[in-house]
Amino acid sequence: MDFKIVDDINISKEELDYFENHDFGEEIRKGLEDGTAIVAEGNWDETVKAVKAKMAANATKAITIRVPVRVIERYKKRAAAAGIGYQTLMKQMLEAAPV
Repeated sequence: MDFKIVDDINISKEELDYFENHDFGEEIRKGLEDGTAIVAEGNWDETVKAVKAKMAANATKAITIRVPVRVIERYKKRAAAAGIGYQTLMKQMLEAAPV
């Protein structure tokens, strides 16, 4: 992914005032705690490298796999009880499985 600096941006005066005057400290603290914020030491190039590395680490790939229906149904029941989608639950289980 390539990043570019945009000099001409169309935002309203209200939006501009918000960004100029809003204290983003709490959002940054939360992002650092949950891993959604990226902090890179150094210059802009190092920050871009850190963003790309995080994106690569979280990249996904679609695959095709045959799974017995009874297994899928069990995942659907467990996922529903947990309030998440069954594919999400399956990915979590795969991620946690020792390889």
